[in-house]
Order: sequence, then C-alpha cells, then structure tokens
Amino acid sequence: MNASSAPHTGLPRIVILGAGFAGHTAALHLSRLVRSKANVTVIAPRNRFTWFPSLIWVGTGTMSAEKVWFPLAPVYEKLGFDYIDGRAESIHPDERVVDFLRADGGEEHLAYDYLVNATGPYLNFEGTPGLGPKEGTTQSVCSVEHALGARDGYLENVAQLKKGARRRFVIGVGHPGATCQGAAFEYIMNVDADLRRRGLRDRAELIWLSNEPAAGDFGVDGVEARIEGKIVTGSTVIEELFKERGIQPILAAGVTGVGKDGIAYDRVGFDPATLEYDFAMLILQFRGIPLKYIGADGSDITEKMTVPSGFMRVDADYTAKAYDAYRAADWPALYRSPQYDNLYAAGIAFAPPHPLSKTLKTASGTTVVATPPRTGMASGIMGRTVALNIAEQVAGRPATHHERMSEMPAACIASMGHSIWNGSAASIVMMPVARDYERYPDYGRDIDACELDVGLAGAWTKRMLHEAFMWKLQAKPGWAMIPE
Repeated sequence: MNASSAPHTGLPRIVILGAGFAGHTAALHLSRLVRSKANVTVIAPRNRFTWFPSLIWVGTGTMSAEKVWFPLAPVYEKLGFDYIDGRAESIHPDERVVDFLRADGGEEHLAYDYLVNATGPYLNFEGTPGLGPKEGTTQSVCSVEHALGARDGYLENVAQLKKGARRRFVIGVGHPGATCQGAAFEYIMNVDADLRRRGLRDRAELIWLSNEPAAGDFGVDGVEARIEGKIVTGSTVIEELFKERGIQPILAAGVTGVGKDGIAYDRVGFDPATLEYDFAMLILQFRGIPLKYIGADGSDITEKMTVPSGFMRVDADYTAKAYDAYRAADWPALYRSPQYDNLYAAGIAFAPPHPLSKTLKTASGTTVVATPPRTGMASGIMGRTVALNIAEQVAGRPATHHERMSEMPAACIASMGHSIWNGSAASIVMMPVARDYERYPDYGRDIDACELDVGLAGAWTKRMLHEAFMWKLQAKPGWAMIPE
C-alpha cells in the first residue's frame, strides 16, 4: 500500500483521528510536548470544534449556535500541525497506515508512527425504530444541527402554549442502553426554567424518561456527598428538584420505538407502555464509529480490535463478571491497544470494560442500563494522558502516564436555567468517576472530595466554563493554565 502524506522529514509521525474533546485536547498538549520533535496531523470532518455542553442552550433558543463552535484549521495552523477535513475509514495497524476519505470525496492513505483514535460516537438513531429528527419525530441535542432543530420544535410548541393549548414534553433518553443522561437532564431543567420565564409552565406537562435505575444516576451509579455532616445522595437531590418543578420521572425504562401513537417503552417492574407526546428530545444510543481494522495479510481483524458495539479495545480487563465483582483495576490506564503499543483510543472511542450503573432486565427480557459517559472533562483528561504517553515514546522512553476512570475526578455543572441573574445549576463533583472500593471501602469514592450543590453560583460557573474553554480550545495565550 502506498501511503500519501506531507514530505517525510524523518521525524515521528503522529496522526489523530477526530477533534472532539479527547482528540483536540491531545493535539493541544502534543503542541507543547513534541512541537519540534514530531509531525502531527489531525483528520476530522467538518472543520469544526463544538462545545457540546452548551448545545442545551442552543436547543432552547437561549444561545446562538455561533457561540458554541469555531473552525479547527486556523488553530492547527497556529500550532504548526497539518489538518485534513476528512473521515477515517480503516486502520492497518501492522503497516501503520490509516485510510481516510477527504471532504471532497478523494480517498487517501496516511502513514503514521503513532495513532490516536478519538473518533467519538456513531449516533445510532436506527437502534431505536422511529427515533431522531431525520427519520423520526423526536429531537436531539447531539450536534449543532440537531440542537437547532430541537430549538425550532420547542419554539413551535411554545407558540401553541401561548395560544392557550396544552403540551406534553417528554425528555430523556431514547434507547435502553443510552448514555449522556446529564445532557438530557440539563435540557429538561432549561425547558422548565424557560417556560416559567415565559409564564407558560402551568400549561406544559414535563416528563423525564430515562433508563437510569434511580434519579441522578447519570450512568455513573450516582453520587454521594457530605453536607453539614450528613451524607446526601444525588438521587435525593434530583428527586426533590423534580418534585419542586412538577416533573414526572419514569425511570428504569428503555425506549423500544417511536411511532405515530407515541413513544413505546419497556420498564422494569411494569408492563410495556406507550407515551403520547407533543415534543420529545431523547438522547440516542452511542456506538463506535464504523472503522475497519485490517491485518498484515489483508484480513479483517475488526472483531479482534473492537467490542461488538464498535468501540476500540484498550488496556482494560474485558472479562465478563458479575456486577459485584467489578474492580477499579478493570478500567484502562494508558488507553492503548494491548496488541499495538503505538495505537491509542480516548474519549468515547475506547471500549469501557463494563457499566458503572446496575444492569436491569424487564419482564419481557429487555436489558436496561445507563452506559458510562466518557465526554467532557473525562475525555479531556484521557486526551492529555494519551499525549503525555506518546511524548514519552517519541523521546524513547516507555509510556508511564495513566489515569483510569477509577482514578480521575469529574466535575459536572448541570445547567437548570440560562441566566446570570436568576439561573441555577447543579454542581456535582465526584472522586473518582468509577468507584474503587479497595481504596474507599464505604462508598467507593472519597466522600470528602465529592460535592453536591444547587444554586445561582453554579449558573455563573457554567457560563464562565463556557468562556474559559472556548478560549483554551482555540489555543489562545495561557491556554495550558486552564485544566481539563
């Protein structure tokens, strides 16, 4: 195979596939770690970085789409990296070549010495019949275009409310194995706040439809914190917030289809049911981007390199085991392929070894599980970790940097209304993300490092984070001082 690339300078060639939180953060850190010691190329579609946490505001019409994205090419030009607007199609790990399709339709091959798979998720709308804005009648906030569609659909219903009509809003997740419940939670709380601001909340019914086993689980088995000497759970806080705002939760439910008669779901402990709606925003299931892996003899080795969901296997323990037998050490440390020490996967692209939340079964046999989130802060930490490891390898040393999800902290500021005057947010901090009962026998986490708070300060923090990270991710002066 002939690999086309920029003229070879004799320096190691690092290729990053994808420029979301993990890929772009890896690129930023490589710019300071190996700037003159390696050639770096980023291949990602659409020449756009999107700050996904703010799409919930775009989806309610309280922030313009232009404020949540920026073009990638100027950033990589400033860093001295090559950028290709394209989409990876296959990886040849023995030959160290990636095949990709340019935005203009041209097929090319690029040789590498180190490769980072940070391709993010395949948005599996077809995993739930009738789901999604393209083939179905539900909305999403998983891209700028989706959020704009959600905004338009939401405002159409607002117009009907203004005319005196009643409307049912169903918000949550649209697949028994979906993730990103946090984004859906933010969206329903912002819809609630916006309708109250407009004086229309009394005509709207809000329903929270989720595969979580309990409110506030968010795919991380919930969170606890010590507040004024007492242990408070995230479940208690979220349940109270729903009660205060008149939001009806339907939990442990897996959506099985969407049709003209409504949203069909199977719920643990209940008979299958159908829920009528006027507006629905349901987060879909994520799968791995459909990359092929090709062996030295030309055979397809994708099944060896990935799990059935399409995510890439890394240095995790994928042995099947009971929920009570899960260990902190199951989680990957280096985010590196066990077969190829120059091939990494970070962010959503890597395959988790198991769920963090409990897996449930309905009477009809549907598996319902809130799958682990690997976005935002966690993705950024993984991207930095991968960059540090590649930098060590470029310097001729073994990769030593590790940060398992059972070692890393996570901070989430969940918006509950976009206003610096009367907005609110739930501030959640957990340490670590994946529970480690060997280190922390009582809760699996350092209870004194975990936090739960709700209030206006969180709304200010959420907006400040938006501004700070849009600065950082454009590699503006001092970006490295802003942590992941």
